[in-house]
Amino acid sequence: MVESNNKVTKYSSSSSYFIFEAIFASIILAAIGYSIFSSTDSIFIKTITVTFSLLILASIAFYLRSIVFSIFFYDSEIVIDFHLKSQKTKLNYTEMVGIKYISVQKSPDMNRIYFKTRNGKKSKKFQAVAFDDEFIEFIDWLKSKNPKIEVSVIPSDHYLNEKMFGPKYKKYIKKTL
Repeated sequence: MVESNNKVTKYSSSSSYFIFEAIFASIILAAIGYSIFSSTDSIFIKTITVTFSLLILASIAFYLRSIVFSIFFYDSEIVIDFHLKSQKTKLNYTEMVGIKYISVQKSPDMNRIYFKTRNGKKSKKFQAVAFDDEFIEFIDWLKSKNPKIEVSVIPSDHYLNEKMFGPKYKKYIKKTL
């Protein structure tokens, strides 16, 4: 638990994993740009290559500003604190519509929360808050804040579905497939 502004954080996570993906994409882009730049003698093509590479790198950096954040689940509210821009978003649990647990091979487990805004429904994706039985405790804690929150687990055959929804879940999935 982390204390901040007299609030106790029960759960927290971050989306900083996306920084590594952006760095990897930037390195690949730089390598492709360098190979085009060094293989040609035309100053025009070199200039276009450098300009195009810099524009794409700038757009990756701009995009990172909106997806890299830490999320804190306080007793009274959810706070999303963006790392690369000085912005904090505060959400009430009544604004939260759903949460999704995403488990994909060769990638860290992720959560995606869905919440209502003035402009409709938005979502934020971040590394999983908790795993296995701790995730079930987290869901129970969230449901105590807002019982209308929809919970889903991807893939549909993930063992958490059976733990959360009971042994009848597998039979239901087999019937619907």
